Amino acid sequence: MKRRDFIALSGVGVGSSLFAYPTIDSLFKNKIKWQKASDGKLFHQVSCDGIPLVGSEQLGLLNANIRISDSRHRTKLDPENNRGKLAGLKLNLAHQLKTSGLLGEDVLEATLSIENQSKDATLIDIAFTTAAQPSAKVGGQKIYIPISATALNKDPRYTEFGSADFLQECEQKIGEDSFSCHYLEPMASTPNEQKTKALLLAPVIHIENDSSTWRVALFTPSDQPYRFATIKDGGKRNGWEATRTVEVKANQKMELKCYLLCHKGEADTAWKAFHKLAHTDELEPIDWLHDVKVHYYDFLSSAKGEYGLRGDGYEADLSHFWDFKIGLATQHGYYPYIGDFLDPNRKDWLAMQGDAAGPAHMSIQKMKDRISATRKMGSRAGVYMHTVLFDEGSPLFNSLQDSILIDPNGQKKGFKWIGPDTVKRNWWMSFAAEDWRNHILKQVEYIMEILDPDAIVFDETFVCLGYDHHPDRMGPLSTYSIPLFKEIRKVIRSYGEEKALITSDCGGSNMVMWADADGGDHSYPKLLGNPLYRQEPIRYKAALGQKPWVPCSWHFLKMWDEQMDLAQKTGSAIGVSNGWIEFNGLHGLDEQTSARLISDINQLY
Repeated sequence: MKRRDFIALSGVGVGSSLFAYPTIDSLFKNKIKWQKASDGKLFHQVSCDGIPLVGSEQLGLLNANIRISDSRHRTKLDPENNRGKLAGLKLNLAHQLKTSGLLGEDVLEATLSIENQSKDATLIDIAFTTAAQPSAKVGGQKIYIPISATALNKDPRYTEFGSADFLQECEQKIGEDSFSCHYLEPMASTPNEQKTKALLLAPVIHIENDSSTWRVALFTPSDQPYRFATIKDGGKRNGWEATRTVEVKANQKMELKCYLLCHKGEADTAWKAFHKLAHTDELEPIDWLHDVKVHYYDFLSSAKGEYGLRGDGYEADLSHFWDFKIGLATQHGYYPYIGDFLDPNRKDWLAMQGDAAGPAHMSIQKMKDRISATRKMGSRAGVYMHTVLFDEGSPLFNSLQDSILIDPNGQKKGFKWIGPDTVKRNWWMSFAAEDWRNHILKQVEYIMEILDPDAIVFDETFVCLGYDHHPDRMGPLSTYSIPLFKEIRKVIRSYGEEKALITSDCGGSNMVMWADADGGDHSYPKLLGNPLYRQEPIRYKAALGQKPWVPCSWHFLKMWDEQMDLAQKTGSAIGVSNGWIEFNGLHGLDEQTSARLISDINQLY
């Protein structure tokens, strides 16, 4: 079914949520038939419109291969043998039919249960395999995958992942050729692979073929790294595998899952199924975030413009919040040292110490007054934090310098940011360092307890993916960053049911899955300005799901048309700003520009 037909059937209009599909199972009744093996334990075939999709018994419908890493000891679990033992491991593969909410029982869930009955930890390679294809004419096979937007700007901060060679387009025509991609850091799933051609925002492979109206998707849980790749059986028949290496500790039990979806929609239909079945959101959504259509960001701006003394631009813009329908206003640049944001014993301080016009005087009381004034204008108030950036000018630096990320050459990694808020040198801190994680959590507590904002907006959370080469904590960062952001969200929510964590992934990673919304700063020519970034289905919706998208925009005037295009396609908010790149703010706009922007904003309601 074409996208326009889906929209007509479901009543989804332009600007609506891409996932607001009603159940239309009656349109496809009995179109998908799952067939079990003779013993009735596992499924071995699926037929759509009477056409079988599995052409290889060896790869199967959704089988599992398990191997002791770096050895020849392996076993296979399939419809003929769903239980087994390997070394000291007890293994079981189970199938269960699920529904995406669209086409009845359209999803097959495979659960691999592993129990280590030995006294030693065991490292194993596991692979879920499927030969399901929309068409037997595999030469026409193409996929649509949500590739990280860091591919579009060749972000040098992802060099270790191979960003210079990242594929840019989500749709890839692969036919019978080999293809592989990764969800989370490549080394997290495959220790011997450091780089990738495609870094996924969500672990979903959507398989299409012009020879069929049916689609097949393979996906895995949101908090687990996987490598997805094409595979061939002994007869060179094609399929796919989802693989990862995992350590099973002595006496440990674990379950690994993989899902197969059959449907007639586009890739965003598979993303919907992934969010329903393979991602667990531990906290309830926050309603007010869905009402935000304009996000205002202030970089401790000046009311006098680019060359004025910073610190009063926010106040100058406040009286315009109502006209511009500001739903969320975030304070940025307020701190004395980036990374050291707030301290209850520091009542006032100098901010923007590197600015040419001189430092700005800031205080806890001034921040509180801004929050109060923001709420009186009918807006919610946010406070900025950076995720890993830390200025060595902070008095806390000496006690935290061992938490600096170590690069592949064994050197401490600097963060290439020099701005008006820079005091000395900035460093890239590591989530693998417990001291840094504790510091971040304490800063969150200080901000929530002292200022009581409606949200904390974490900047550049795509840095949550990466590698630390410190000898005591070597490895992928997602192992630590995902649990940390879960904890940050719980801490913020403990101050009130409507207190929000907002990430800023810029389409670069998937941390929004463990937040309440995303406020990514993406208004740049190589990101939002690239038509591929706004090509439907919008890649970032794979990570976002149904969560609100409330972007920041420093290029808010320059990129206005592109912002509106994205907002009308996805229902996202737009960003306005002051104090960085553009310095007019709201109060400095001429009447004609203000009227045009306000008219456009009104169209979003």
